[in-house]
Amino acid sequence: MDASVLLIGAAIGALAGLVGYFAAVGAQRYWNLARLPYWIVVASTVVGIVGGAALLDQRWLSGGAQTMGVEEVLPYMQLIKQSEPALFERIETSIVRDQEDGMSADQVRANARSLVMSFVADAAGNLPDDLTYEVFATTRDQLAYLAEREEYASCADLALGRAKGDLDAKLSKELIERSNNNTVRVITALAEQRRIVALAEQQKRPAPAAFAKMPAEEFAQLASRSFAEASHTSGVPPEDVDNILMGSGEPAKTCKLMKAFFDAILAQPVDVAASALRTMASGERGASP
Repeated sequence: MDASVLLIGAAIGALAGLVGYFAAVGAQRYWNLARLPYWIVVASTVVGIVGGAALLDQRWLSGGAQTMGVEEVLPYMQLIKQSEPALFERIETSIVRDQEDGMSADQVRANARSLVMSFVADAAGNLPDDLTYEVFATTRDQLAYLAEREEYASCADLALGRAKGDLDAKLSKELIERSNNNTVRVITALAEQRRIVALAEQQKRPAPAAFAKMPAEEFAQLASRSFAEASHTSGVPPEDVDNILMGSGEPAKTCKLMKAFFDAILAQPVDVAASALRTMASGERGASP
């Protein structure tokens, strides 16, 4: 129970005790008692403190958390509401549930952000070249930032697709802004794709071709070369790579290897890197590359 609630509960208890005192005086006079029935004062005070604090803890505090509107939780909520109503509904449900559970604003925001991160990751296999490249370049730069600060556990989680929405607390303002901008661009791009497909259907024209993905065999070869290069530049032994990709490697090694892996992929021409990254995102969502 919050200290402020206890203080306010004590004030309510004092007021209840005052009321109890007057009630005790009245009882003494009515029944002609020789002594003032102080138990009435004590009982009134205790009931006031306990009842007032309990009421405030359940309603006042939770009500305060609920004053944060759904559209205020993340900076792009209005865009999500307009363009991705299903995602907005999931986020809204999460926000309402978390606030009813008494979570802090930061926790509510982090859980909502996790849903958005998952949405962007799912969409990464269907984005144009420049946006696909920028989404993963931002991830690579986030890995580098976390590695520099020895936030290896968070870095490893991000690299392997296990990051949570509270990651922003460990990133720079510039990286947070880049991530937010990417989210806006992803939502806008998906909405534009749907508009183009709908227009083609109205005009009875073929829908535009999906953005190209690198063939599986070609991607496997590129990934193998990239991991070999990453192992060399990061100093992580090749025999550790399999454990890292299965999620059981040391966080520091995972962080360094995966950052170097993305370096190698992103060193390719934008169209080549984007097609490889779309293949990776589509084929192994939520797992390591």
